[in-house]
Amino acid sequence: MSPTSSSFPEVLTVTLNPAIDETAFVEKLAPGAVHRATGFHRQAGGKGINVAAMLADAGHRVGVTGFLGTENPRVFDSFFRDRGLEDLFIRLPGATRTGIKLVDAATQQTTDVNLPGLEPSPADLERLGEVLARHASPDTWVVIAGSLPPGVEPVHLKALIGAVKKARASVAVDTSGPALRAAVEAGVDFLKPNRAELAELTGRKIDGFAAALEAAAGLRRKGVAHVVVSLGHEGALFLNPERNLIAAAPSVEVVSTVGAGDSLLAGYLSGLLRRQPIEARARTATVFAWCALESIDRTLVPEVERAARAETISLQPLPE
Repeated sequence: MSPTSSSFPEVLTVTLNPAIDETAFVEKLAPGAVHRATGFHRQAGGKGINVAAMLADAGHRVGVTGFLGTENPRVFDSFFRDRGLEDLFIRLPGATRTGIKLVDAATQQTTDVNLPGLEPSPADLERLGEVLARHASPDTWVVIAGSLPPGVEPVHLKALIGAVKKARASVAVDTSGPALRAAVEAGVDFLKPNRAELAELTGRKIDGFAAALEAAAGLRRKGVAHVVVSLGHEGALFLNPERNLIAAAPSVEVVSTVGAGDSLLAGYLSGLLRRQPIEARARTATVFAWCALESIDRTLVPEVERAARAETISLQPLPE
């Protein structure tokens, strides 16, 4: 008997370089000084895992894969179980890396210190391609998010995207540098760069709204159907085959910016899966990011409150 569409996840996220996020909160960050943390949080992290958690919280069927170390699995095992995520990760010898985040309460800025990750072998990458081929279908969105670990090159990313396309699934990518360029060349369906990543990709300074819009439009002209550009407190650009918009939320009290961009991607994808029109998708994406800014553990507020927040999102049309 052939698999039915319900046998496959709606979304399969790929995190090649996951991390255990250790976040410390300080009153004011001063280089060279001793700080006393006002709070501390430890959680399974990595961009694809963040996206998966938010989507599962919204009621979608989500699988997660990539590479994890065998020496420190507990935080991931419990996170996947608690969030209802299908664990398809490949385990490698060694420990999954740690990502240290320092949140400055005075400036609401986050400083990241990312340790190097595990290095998968060519055989490990081949196994990952097989996982994608088995668990992706034409009704699946595959999200490849985050940095490339040691030993993994943009050409390997292209090969993984090729495996997804062979399964006729749709592909979203959120990465940076040469990996982002490789994703554009591979013909993905959805990209979510920020201003700095757009600047690196185009080789031009993105110092204003018009420059960000032109760079995003360039990605659309290269065949990327959905482009979402996060612009921090200015909101986000949404370029797609229907209509181009900019969306912004009211001022919110920021607890942490960790995972806000991942949540923007998750919200937009949730809207696509539920066949929302672009206006509703932009609102959904912005509300997901709003929830992430107010919560260190990347959880959504109840659906009724999300709907109320969506009504407060400002939308403006953009030139085609």
